[in-house]
Amino acid sequence: MRGYKSGFSLVALACAGVVLVSCGGGGGGGAGETISVPTQAPLQTLQNARYVVRLVDSVTGQTISDSIKVTFVGAATLKAADSSGLNGKTITTSDGLVFVDAAFTAGAQDFSIQLADAGAKGWVATGTRIVGVAGLKGDQAVEIKMVNTNQAAAVNASDLPVAMAVAPGSATASGAFAAPVVLATASKAVTNAEGNAETIGTSSLAIPAGTVGRTAGGAAAAPGPLTVSNTYFGNANSDSLRAFPGGFAATVDVPAANAAVLNGSAADQGSFITAGFAQFNVTDSKGNAIKKFDQPLTVGIDLPKSTLDENGHPLTVGSQYPVWSYDDTNGKWVFEKMGTVAEKTPVDADNFTVQFQTQHLSSWNLDQYVNSCTASVNITGRPAADDRPLEIVLVGATGQRYGNITRATDSSLTLLRAPNIAATLTALDRGKVVGKVSVSSLCGGPVALPVTLAPIVGGTLKVESYEYCSDNSSHRRELPTLVSVSYAPNAAGVFTAWTSFYADQPSSTTTAAQGSIAGFPAGPVEVSVQNPRTGEWMVVIDGLSGDKGYVNEVGAGSPTVFTARFPMNCKSVTGGGGF
Repeated sequence: MRGYKSGFSLVALACAGVVLVSCGGGGGGGAGETISVPTQAPLQTLQNARYVVRLVDSVTGQTISDSIKVTFVGAATLKAADSSGLNGKTITTSDGLVFVDAAFTAGAQDFSIQLADAGAKGWVATGTRIVGVAGLKGDQAVEIKMVNTNQAAAVNASDLPVAMAVAPGSATASGAFAAPVVLATASKAVTNAEGNAETIGTSSLAIPAGTVGRTAGGAAAAPGPLTVSNTYFGNANSDSLRAFPGGFAATVDVPAANAAVLNGSAADQGSFITAGFAQFNVTDSKGNAIKKFDQPLTVGIDLPKSTLDENGHPLTVGSQYPVWSYDDTNGKWVFEKMGTVAEKTPVDADNFTVQFQTQHLSSWNLDQYVNSCTASVNITGRPAADDRPLEIVLVGATGQRYGNITRATDSSLTLLRAPNIAATLTALDRGKVVGKVSVSSLCGGPVALPVTLAPIVGGTLKVESYEYCSDNSSHRRELPTLVSVSYAPNAAGVFTAWTSFYADQPSSTTTAAQGSIAGFPAGPVEVSVQNPRTGEWMVVIDGLSGDKGYVNEVGAGSPTVFTARFPMNCKSVTGGGGF
């Protein structure tokens, strides 16, 4: 769990309703008096769609604390917490949290977040695409699952529908593979979205000896050891679907000659349904990602025999199925070829396979691109004034798998770019199923999702934030900030639920920006706030309910207040005049 960081503390608020003046009132220093005045302009409140993105280890469920490079691409206008532009920029986070403000218009309704390991710690590059509508406002929470090649044994031992194989290689002085590398994942039994046992397939990679590997920029692989990894993601349930690179609401790159693969959808308006996907990676001795090869590599990806084609018909041996690769520089899926469905050797009762050759590596998937709609979900049964966050998990039916996870604090939910397929929606309250419904079509009209919510001992979680001149803490002003809250710890002490909000409302009792969640389940929480001027996330380790050893308790009844103060740049001024 992250601990206390310098530059941030909890304080008891001694002044109420004071704006940029000292406690005692007054408009500033009199003749001969020295005061501190800010040299930084106040930050403006962000008014667009505000996303807090959490990076999560797929195996442990914990927030990733290693350094991850985050690149922002896409059409929407993107801003950081300090209102600086993010489009086309790369930042680094070591807190597992990322914030972005997105302004969507009719002609700019998406953006992508690309993730890469900044410290050669084994994290597999991935990303997600976020779709909005013109004028979208408010707080949004997004979670991105990542896997680590240093955790292959843990991945394979888990009940995730994910399997991993890692093998060593060696590069010569010219960047060529000194010996062939062949590796395949092992099949494993999992529980699918319908609660039934399912055996997921495998993926394979073969690299011939003498193959020269290069980075995306064209540099040959550094001589010495190579690490080759192959990760297969079955489509059995939401645990692996959540790791789908780029998201299912994908923008795709399809040559005009292959337009039929779009199945009548525009290239930026459809959604994927997946038969399975895999990530193939080579890393050289200097930590460089090796992406290009001077001769063909052989790749195989299995797909379940229950998979349906674009018209909903079962696949057979000899069927053609689209093969796509992920471009992690722009967040697009690129159509590569039609793959031929074949039996495995020996024959597998549960899975077909598709084999093909390529001269580049990234994420690959076997997907159909289908028409989509804006789907509406009405959550029925939520008591009045009950604002507890619910996690809504959407999984496409067997044969046409699709995944989406979002959060709701009220009784309505809009699903953008939902495919017109049969699916099941499940509502969870702190990890427990509280409602489920299956529908024959997500696009056939509003979906009613009934929930039964157990009474909770609820309280109000409140965050107040301000910045101050460090030599006189009474000289302060409101500072809007992002808040991420983790709660509902399991037996191992790992928080299993989280939500986020933007604290930007003026406090009625203090010079601070505030935000709150009413009806929040009482109990242990970890509250993280972002310093909007630096982008750093920090954990509040004390609350007015008392220090709980890096974990705070939200109490029942009256608000539990977590107060954050941040130093701002100031200068000393002597003489009359206020500030």
